[in-house]
Amino acid sequence: MNINLVIRKAVVSDINDILQIEHASFQVDCFSKGQFKYLLSHAIFYVAENNKKILGYYILLTKRRSKKVRLYSIAVHPNARGKNVGQVLMYHLLNIAKEMHYPCVSLEVRENNSQAIQLYKKFGFVENGIKTNYYIDGANALIMHCYLNEKD
Repeated sequence: MNINLVIRKAVVSDINDILQIEHASFQVDCFSKGQFKYLLSHAIFYVAENNKKILGYYILLTKRRSKKVRLYSIAVHPNARGKNVGQVLMYHLLNIAKEMHYPCVSLEVRENNSQAIQLYKKFGFVENGIKTNYYIDGANALIMHCYLNEKD
């Protein structure tokens, strides 16, 4: 089932809704309200909404002189999963990265998060290594990259 989504920059008044999605999506390593406030002004931070209700978000981090942009976090509310919200967010973030002339998007994902890995692979991400003990509970992270072709 598809729904009509509006993708827009996140604002401070979105944080409580974003926190709900964060805690519903991740059991460990959840961001705090303060961390989200910081990221609002220091990252590329977008939300997906339908009828003024936030259904998902993503955060991209950039570094000066880097050839990569990092997908720092992406999450969809459990009630909105299976409705293409994650795919719409992925299309959007890859287009933003292309517009900013980054040749590559990188990310880390829990190596046992097969659903997320499957989505990333659908968008052209390839496995590029493992970070051991990456998460607070000792779980490993799979490193993935998506190489962008600016001619698309």
